This record gives sequence, structure tokens and C-alpha cells, in this order.
Amino acid sequence: MSILQKVTKGKVKRPKIVLIFASDGIGKTTWASQAPSPIFLGVEDGSSHLDVSRFPQPQTWKDVLGSINALKTEQHEYKTLVIDSLDWLEPILHREICNEYGVNSIEKAAGGYGKGYAEAVNKWADLTRELSLLRDKGMNIILIAHAEVVKFSDPMMQTEYDRYQLKLYKKSAALMREFCDAVLFATYEMFTKKDGGRTRAFGEGVRVVFTERRPGFDAKNRFGLPYQLPLDWNEFEKACENGQPHSPTYLREQIIELVKEITDPELKKKIEETVENAGSDAAKLEQIKNRVLVKLEQPT
Repeated sequence: MSILQKVTKGKVKRPKIVLIFASDGIGKTTWASQAPSPIFLGVEDGSSHLDVSRFPQPQTWKDVLGSINALKTEQHEYKTLVIDSLDWLEPILHREICNEYGVNSIEKAAGGYGKGYAEAVNKWADLTRELSLLRDKGMNIILIAHAEVVKFSDPMMQTEYDRYQLKLYKKSAALMREFCDAVLFATYEMFTKKDGGRTRAFGEGVRVVFTERRPGFDAKNRFGLPYQLPLDWNEFEKACENGQPHSPTYLREQIIELVKEITDPELKKKIEETVENAGSDAAKLEQIKNRVLVKLEQPT
């Protein structure tokens, strides 16, 4: 049989691999607990306040791989594996590599000069392969991580600014971001308004996730999600099923509010004309809203 006769077409529905990261106390672990039949592999004690199933707290990298292997090879009722958290798991991995080479620092492992970190990236890659096999068995994978604020030098904007990113060694973080179907940045919903010559931020404590990258944070998704969602697993699932942005009316209202922050009258007029031309096309309105958000976040 020719390989061309085996070609398939259309969307393939399968379990999700999602990474959610945020500062402390936003509700990452609670969000993950809302996923279908979760079991937690908790390096930190972040799920103790929740009525969930959990593995014994891993002490070694072997413990981590052993727990995943049990889910792959044994009968069970769980539909989601939650690893909480990646940045607490990283020291366990580094300690294992140090033990292998008989050194007391990842900087000295494998001969030094960054080779210890390279070993760590290889082991993270091994972990992603194991998690992919687990997904093939029908389980969702949720990876939790903390965020840190770093200085980011933007080569396109030719400027430097602060941004939130994963609290992992940069090459390990890049690998995990690429591995996931979605990387979600969770935070409190914030608004800004002009008060005299100053810009003030305010909010009402509403927790949200952002699904697309912006200057201030990393994020991505392969599901056609709207730029912002409530921090609620069911809302996330619905958005993934729909695979499309919010309603045109809702998007227009958001753009109108954003445009109020723009002081350049020519730019404001151009945006309003673009919105008018978009009509009821939700995808185009979502793109316009995202471009306006980028414009507002650019350093002035």
C-alpha cells in the first residue's frame, strides 16, 4: 500500500499538553485541579488544600519517571497528570546530574563550561518524550511553573524592558514551551487610566489567563483561543472546543475601551476605520484588539 493511501485529513482531537505559569497565589494549582480526573505529581506542597489524588512527593528524578511510567503501564482511572511545579523539579534534576559527576554544583558537572546545563536540557527532553507517550495513552498533561521578572532586550524594538517568563534555565524553558500545545500566563486582570500626567493601574481581583505572547509576558496556543480567558478550566475547555475568538460585539466593546487610552488622534481614527471595515468578522476584530494591546504596551 502506498504511503499516500494512509494520508488523513482534518483536525485530530487528542488530550492536551498545557503549561500554566504565574506568580505565587494566583491559583495555578486550583485551575489544574478542575481538569478531568487529575492526579498530582507534586514536588512542592501546593495541592495540600485540595481534595485531589497525588503521588508521594518525589525525592529523585527516578521517582518522577517512575510515577509517569506507572500511569503508562498500569490500569487506573486518571485522565490528567499535573506536575507541580517545573521550577521545583529543576533542582532535583540538577542534583541528580551533580551526583552522576561527583560534583556539588551544576556549573561544574560534565566538565563545566555550561555542559551540566546541557545535560539537564537532554533529560528534560527525555521527560517530554515520556509525557508524549502518556498523552498517547489518553491523558492530559498540565505543567505548572512559577514566573519571574527579567530584563528582556527586544531585537525588533531595539529597546529593553521587564517581562514575565518561566522560572527555569533559559534553554530548558525554551524546550518546555515548544513542547506544549499551550503556554498560559495567569495573573490578575488589570486596567490603566490616565490621571493627570500619570498612568495608574487598577483592578478588582479577577484572575485571568493570557494565551498569546506580548512584550510583558510569554504565552502561546495552538487552539485558536481568544487572547484572554477567565482562570477557569471549563472556560478553557470551551474555548478550545470552539477554536475561535469571542463574539464580535464583545470584541468591539473591548476595542472601544482600549482606544480610549490612545492619545494620537490619527492612530485612533485609523483603528476606528479598521474596526468598521472588519464588520462582524470576529477573527479580524481579535487581531485588531491584539494589535492595539501591543501598541499600548510598547514603551513610550
